[in-house]
Amino acid sequence: MPPMNLFVLSLLLLVLPADGAVEISLDDVKQWANLLGEDLYQTFREATKATEIQEMYSNYAQSEVFDPRLELKQNKKDIEEYLKKRSKMAWDAKISLQARPYLNISDDIDLNDPRKSTFVRFMSAKTGANHARLYFDDHYGRVLEANATEVFNYTANANFYGKKTSSAASAVHVPTPQYNRDADLLRKIEWSRIDELYRANRQATRDLSFQLFCSESSFMRYYPATPWVWDNPDPQNPLDLFDCRSTEWYINGATLSKNVMIMLDMSGSMLGQRFEIAKQTIESVLETLSDNDFFNIMPFSKKPYFLDECAEQAFLLQATMRNKKLMRSKLNNVTSEGKAEYEKALAKAFETLLNLRTPVNWTTPEQVATKVLQTGSSGFAQTLTTFGGHVMGLTDEYLAAIKNYTKGEKLGCNNVIMLITDGAPDYYKEVFQLYNADKKIRFFSFLIGDEATDFDQVKWMACTNKGFMVHVANLADVQEKVQHYIKVMSRPVAQQADAIGEADAVWSGIYRERLSEKLVTTVSYPVVHNNTFMGVTGVTVPVIELKQLIPHYKLGGLSYSFMLDNNGYVMFHPQLRPIEPNTKQPKPNYNSMDILELEVPQNQKLLAGHRSVVLGLDYTSEMRSAMIKCDNTDPKELKILYAIDDVGRVYRQTNTYYAECIEGALFTIGMAIAKGDEHRIARRSPPAYGQVQMSWFEGKNWRIHPEWRYCLVNDSDANISPEEAFTIYAKQMREGGALPELCLPRKELVDRLLLDIEVTNSLTNYWDINWEIDIGKGIHLVFFATPTGLIRFADEKLPFVEYEDPNWAEPDNLTAPNDIVPKQMYQHFILDDNKRTSEDSYFQRAVRMRDRIVFDTNLKTKVWYTDETTSAFGHRENVSVLMTATQAIFMDKALVGVVGVEMLYDSLAQTLKKIGCGPGDDKTWCFLLDEHAYIVYSSLNTSRYSSPWATQLGDRKNSHLGKWFGHLNLVTEMTMGLLHERGFYVETTYVDYQALCQDQSYTVAGAMRLLNPFLSTFKSFHWIGRELWSLLTEYTILGVISAIIRPTEAYTASFHDLNEGLPCDKASHFYLANWKEENWESEGHAPVIAESLIPNDRYDKPCKQSAQGCAVKIYASWVPKTNLLLVAIAQKPSADTVSECYNPEKCPMSVPPKFLFGFTQVYNATDKHMDMLPTDPESDAEFENQCRHIRSKERKSPSKCFISNDDEAEYPCSNASLATSTWLLICIFALLSTIRSRT
Repeated sequence: MPPMNLFVLSLLLLVLPADGAVEISLDDVKQWANLLGEDLYQTFREATKATEIQEMYSNYAQSEVFDPRLELKQNKKDIEEYLKKRSKMAWDAKISLQARPYLNISDDIDLNDPRKSTFVRFMSAKTGANHARLYFDDHYGRVLEANATEVFNYTANANFYGKKTSSAASAVHVPTPQYNRDADLLRKIEWSRIDELYRANRQATRDLSFQLFCSESSFMRYYPATPWVWDNPDPQNPLDLFDCRSTEWYINGATLSKNVMIMLDMSGSMLGQRFEIAKQTIESVLETLSDNDFFNIMPFSKKPYFLDECAEQAFLLQATMRNKKLMRSKLNNVTSEGKAEYEKALAKAFETLLNLRTPVNWTTPEQVATKVLQTGSSGFAQTLTTFGGHVMGLTDEYLAAIKNYTKGEKLGCNNVIMLITDGAPDYYKEVFQLYNADKKIRFFSFLIGDEATDFDQVKWMACTNKGFMVHVANLADVQEKVQHYIKVMSRPVAQQADAIGEADAVWSGIYRERLSEKLVTTVSYPVVHNNTFMGVTGVTVPVIELKQLIPHYKLGGLSYSFMLDNNGYVMFHPQLRPIEPNTKQPKPNYNSMDILELEVPQNQKLLAGHRSVVLGLDYTSEMRSAMIKCDNTDPKELKILYAIDDVGRVYRQTNTYYAECIEGALFTIGMAIAKGDEHRIARRSPPAYGQVQMSWFEGKNWRIHPEWRYCLVNDSDANISPEEAFTIYAKQMREGGALPELCLPRKELVDRLLLDIEVTNSLTNYWDINWEIDIGKGIHLVFFATPTGLIRFADEKLPFVEYEDPNWAEPDNLTAPNDIVPKQMYQHFILDDNKRTSEDSYFQRAVRMRDRIVFDTNLKTKVWYTDETTSAFGHRENVSVLMTATQAIFMDKALVGVVGVEMLYDSLAQTLKKIGCGPGDDKTWCFLLDEHAYIVYSSLNTSRYSSPWATQLGDRKNSHLGKWFGHLNLVTEMTMGLLHERGFYVETTYVDYQALCQDQSYTVAGAMRLLNPFLSTFKSFHWIGRELWSLLTEYTILGVISAIIRPTEAYTASFHDLNEGLPCDKASHFYLANWKEENWESEGHAPVIAESLIPNDRYDKPCKQSAQGCAVKIYASWVPKTNLLLVAIAQKPSADTVSECYNPEKCPMSVPPKFLFGFTQVYNATDKHMDMLPTDPESDAEFENQCRHIRSKERKSPSKCFISNDDEAEYPCSNASLATSTWLLICIFALLSTIRSRT
């Protein structure tokens, strides 16, 4: 036994209590803590060889100070080069398509005749082949199947993270409502075939990038091909609701940014089903708007008004998801007030878009005439203009403002008015002549309702003002009819196609890409062929690739990088949690999280009632502005809280922020450098590739990050592991004496990884020396992880332990499938649970507690004893909990890596038993608490290792491990209060701006625009059923039945029914250890090492209902060199054997609990909450609090606009046609006639 352990053992023998009868003191607890600390420290250092690792690195590397500004400038160049290559791919596709001849076959039949050479085939995304089903328009309705001549052979693709792809050809997706053998569609599909270019681009990139083309005719071509992702993956009845024209990258590429004013006619005739159609039309329009657009909704009947009361000041709202949700929720409360006053409504709509703030005087001809009779003049010092039955008084300033209008810098490129009505009584030509004589504002008319027949007026409004008029007869019409406005808005792009250069790429925000299910951004360009807009070409750029271009291993252990889009929304950030952990689906606001919502400030406090906080987010902060402007002249500093473990733990740190703007895109890259974290490891000499030894890579006890790309690989390399791939490249380094070409894009990462591999190649030999001792202490795993993603580990199965459940029995043939219990097995701490090194929570915790060994219980898994064993708690059990210990290793101030062990929990309990604070002592209840007051050890003798996995709630309560100390019972609640008061822990408040809540009543717009078609499909069936019923009841005896049966209510549309919850803010108190160290010391709370928590070292009686049954002294002492606090609750020696301190009935917790530990919803931290109506608009503070959403945040506006000055008279401006029900009736009669003729 090593000398130190003999010394510790001798001290243990000196302090052993005599059968628990001796009253303990503060000195005893301090001694226990010191002995425990020495024992844990010595065991850990001997097992991990942490000292030896430091010495190894000192021979090869040194610590250096880096300049964040210089580092970020280099990252900027790398990202710009990467994005430029991707945008060039999209640009080349645009040029190639625009140069291709259009398929000039006039006879539609030839395109669908398999016997002719003109027959068009395409590789279907849905079927994975090029077969075709042909429907013949004849008396018999014949169907012909043209067999496939090509079929995709999908294979796993290493560069697509194992997803199956095919490079043989591009795949074509045609939306479900579109007939895929339509002649015009086939011409465009054939014209868009540029697979040779796609293939060449793919060979050059070798990463997860899809090359896309979305046609204005609805089909999408993509390369490489991959199996289609269905909305309903049921192979018997797959459901596909995707339309590429609804994606943000298509809409932004086709239309650029917009200012949209939606006018909603709320006259009496617009109620009922027409109002339902109108709401769905508005929803569909809102779905086409992104955060680069601005909008408002104005219902009107007797008078026009904005749907949002706050909007009178802002006029136009930024089309954020929050604002769109708010507007949609308010639609349900709109009511009719009789006749619609079109003159006033049209004037207000134009005033909004022209930003005319001067009020207009409205009067009537009668009032003017009366004034003239009484005074001899009109009494108005203004120009009087008559609009029908109204007179408008216009000042010279007002008229000049109309003439000289220029758009504000922060608003969109094109102005649009959309009128949703069932018919207008007049043309209102005077209004259009006054406000829109130059036709700079486009006007779109949506005529609502099956029976609407007043086409002329609304058609004239659209056709005369460069717009389009559609008849939306029913809910099924909505989705396709809204697409017409997108086509019209693309006209300026087509008219000025020559002005669009390669530098004018349009970049989307991030979204979860359908095919790969990865977060991506897409670069796009409009495609114009013969002055006709044909669609948008695009290339996806995976966020995971962008993250690796700002390598975090070159920063300190606490620092990190991030990326923002032009709206200040985070594209990647270590604190971003885009996926809901239970449903595994993206959160509704995953792609609209502001940078300030992830840099959570330390200074927020929960107010009484825990429903609001002091100091909500200030989106006008200097830090945010500096990030948007990329201003590094005076770097801003913030004290923030950094969360890990799904916000189960938070840590304080002070960051300084730096930013650089990306040329060619409106993105910002940033760095948050923690205070004192400007150090990193650097090689003492350049790597000698020819001296790489293959022995460094032998064995299976090392791993590298599974998703990082150290060297580019071939698509076909999916069957080899990352370690095998890197070993191949290492061999090439040795043989060629240089870095292989495919490793050059990640040279810095490869060089640093080679350093880690070389330095640690003999580490397992050091660990092997100590295995016999380690096994005796229950240690079965030792590991070392570095910031470059390397993990070295050594594991040895304990001889008395099983790593799979020995009691599991193979199910027999009679066992029902639902009754089969899967075999339980040990989950390897590294191989199964923690493969991502610096991204894993154990790593992040260790680097935040420098010079401390971080202990924790591992409740994700367990092991089984070979034979039933008596645990340290005195129970016969055959399972054991595991625990981990980790520590960060530094060279000077530079992080080297994190070393750790995993061991049997019983080893810790046995050590505490020797010290004197072990299990089973009813008079002294001991705890070990970690840095957040979670329980690592409890000496209560009811503890069982099987409890965390028990199926019965009562059995699970027997385990205190991992629970928060202040919520066990009244005694621990009181003790936690004393620990806080005495300065062992300090309180902080964390606001989670990424939370989801179930109890909000408003509707929500999904962040993924692909979800809305679900509603359209439902509405289609609903409408068809309604129309058939309507016709049958009108023309048959069923009309009598209909009069008796209560009519079905119209389907109320909504953006998206999010069962997983809606975006909200939640807050919780956290309690952090108070140490005299950076980020751990608190102002106003002097750090305490050890103390008697009750004044005068007396006994206190916390249980008022049973005061005599529970009298305690309480002591606490930090365990040196660890993250643990030893707490001892000593009962009075004369107390009963069975203490009432632990009885929840006789000693219940406070109601409500003294500590708010756990998240509750708060309503004023941001503007997410929907029920914020200004109660006193005259109060600036009240108005600012309730109407924050009208203030658009500082952003980078899209750099280029195209305004159409051309005459568009030759373009179609309407698709009004015979009412749908009439066509349906004709079809039914035709069908009946056919049946009758055959019978």
